[in-house]
Amino acid sequence: MATEPIHRWRVLADRFYDARHQWVLEDGVLLTLGITDYTQDSAGDILYASLPAPGTALEKGQPFGSIESGKWVGQLYAPFDGVVIAANEQVSENPELLNQDPYGRGWLIKVRPSTDNLRESLLTDAEYIRLLDSLDER
Repeated sequence: MATEPIHRWRVLADRFYDARHQWVLEDGVLLTLGITDYTQDSAGDILYASLPAPGTALEKGQPFGSIESGKWVGQLYAPFDGVVIAANEQVSENPELLNQDPYGRGWLIKVRPSTDNLRESLLTDAEYIRLLDSLDER
């Protein structure tokens, strides 16, 4: 019998995740990145988002932007190498979209990845749920 996750954060089955609580959605040859429900909930009211310009090269594990709330400033890290094709200007102008709709209108960037083996470094929704469950156990 499967047990229900004990966490309270939404996780969507159509995405991949990284251990830094960002999601990745495959969209043809491009990948869309955003922050998870866990991240927006932990941050509180997000007041500012700094995103890279189109054409910016991303290097796996390196920062590409940041978000700020009344509680903290958080770096955004690239889960893979690639080139930014688009940044969500709506998020830059209205960072509260990250709290209101982190899996939809609150997407951050669209990237053309430099590698095909992305799944090696990303978590499935089930693996990400286990990560969240382990955080709730602390």
